[in-house]
Amino acid sequence: MKTIIKAALTLCVGICVSCVDLYQEPRSVLTPETIEYNERNMEALVTGLPKVLWSNNYGFNCRLQSLTLGGDDVVAGQIGSTRTFDIDELHVKSGTDVSNFFSNMYSLIQYCNQIIDGISKSTDTSEEVKRPYEAEAHFYRALAYFYLVRFFGDVPAITDPYTQTDMFGNSPIMRNKTIDVYEQLIIPDLQFAEKYLPDRGRLDNNSTPSIGAAKACLADVYLTMAGWPLKKTEMYAQAAAKAKEVIEKTGHKYTLVSDYSELWKEVNKADDTEHIFAINHSATYDMASQYGISYLCTEEGGWTDYLADSVFFERYPEDTRKEFNFITSIKVGIVKRPWKKLEMRCPPINKYRDYGITSAQSNGITPIYRYAEVLLIYAEAQNRADHGPNDLAYQCLNDVRKRANGGVANDVPAGLDEEGFNQYVFDERGWELFAECKRWFQLVRTERVEEYNKLNPRIWDMGFVENQQRNYILPLPSSQVEMCGWEQNPGY
Repeated sequence: MKTIIKAALTLCVGICVSCVDLYQEPRSVLTPETIEYNERNMEALVTGLPKVLWSNNYGFNCRLQSLTLGGDDVVAGQIGSTRTFDIDELHVKSGTDVSNFFSNMYSLIQYCNQIIDGISKSTDTSEEVKRPYEAEAHFYRALAYFYLVRFFGDVPAITDPYTQTDMFGNSPIMRNKTIDVYEQLIIPDLQFAEKYLPDRGRLDNNSTPSIGAAKACLADVYLTMAGWPLKKTEMYAQAAAKAKEVIEKTGHKYTLVSDYSELWKEVNKADDTEHIFAINHSATYDMASQYGISYLCTEEGGWTDYLADSVFFERYPEDTRKEFNFITSIKVGIVKRPWKKLEMRCPPINKYRDYGITSAQSNGITPIYRYAEVLLIYAEAQNRADHGPNDLAYQCLNDVRKRANGGVANDVPAGLDEEGFNQYVFDERGWELFAECKRWFQLVRTERVEEYNKLNPRIWDMGFVENQQRNYILPLPSSQVEMCGWEQNPGY
């Protein structure tokens, strides 16, 4: 099986980083014409999907964190590192992180396209056997396109396994409208996935997609469509309904673990009690994270790539999450130095320190969807859809707050109006999902990027906040624009 997986991964070599590559034939012996789609081979093919998403040691886990630094929860520690600092200061350029992430997503998409095409056309196995494997590919393809439209806006929507036409059969391949990518590709893919995926992931943990993962992603998609740029507010009701299905109707019952810190322990990383879907990293088996020295501050001998935003930290409520998520002092020699006296005057992030921190690559988990997020999606979406919170919305929000308060109730006031309740949910989402690459997307869809970034004088003083809505989406890779004749995103 290892041989099959390695061969399968070559399907995405050199894919889609230029218009020339878009028209090349697949470079693998594992094509729909040469592989037998028996269950063993289908399992091997979809087992390769997390590896393609991961990409490399500084691939998805690294690029996602750096490209979401425009949020207000994490800052680029190294001012001298223009790769991350420009993004943090809302002054994005079409650099390596942008082009690598774009290429990585299309590598995953082509791999999924070939799996979907091969399985759907195969007569080697029954529909009952092959549909769950095909559903995994649909899930990953939807996830890739969901990241692409949120980061880049209009993008090429390709379902052709040979990348010769877009999803409408057009050639040459140009950019498709964001709404079309959502309605014609992302939503149908996730609906297929929720129909055929198992109640629990194929490996009985969070590392493979389940019905719950598809529903959680679909709820997130609907919530995003309700906000900027589409502003299809009728989607709030659909987001609430889909999140409620995860809460009440999935075969595998998700719940909040009792201790927030347990979610981030290496020994628990595959557990699917609360983590609905995640990437499980292994430095030993070529699936490393970058949670090592990238997250250590200078005083610890680290690279200081990522630190907690100091203003976000000071605004953070005094609960058990705050105790766990941040490091407030570092021992330098024999002296304990508080974070305000560190070189960057920002607290180091503690969330990802149980995975081995002495090297550039480590173990750990990249969370994609957690049950806590689903609860907050429901609370936000239902309140917006009905212009006021119902009892379940209150319960969802208060359950998250209770866990954060050490199991002691910390309910929000009763009788809140729509805007008052929404602000509580908005804040809670930021606290709960700190440093999980979620805050940027939240600020963008709610059009509050400037409002929250200007709370940090470092960013406001740099002059990159006012009138920066152009930075709600990233610039397209310059190589794509030049070679394919695409129009660059506004302002770049």
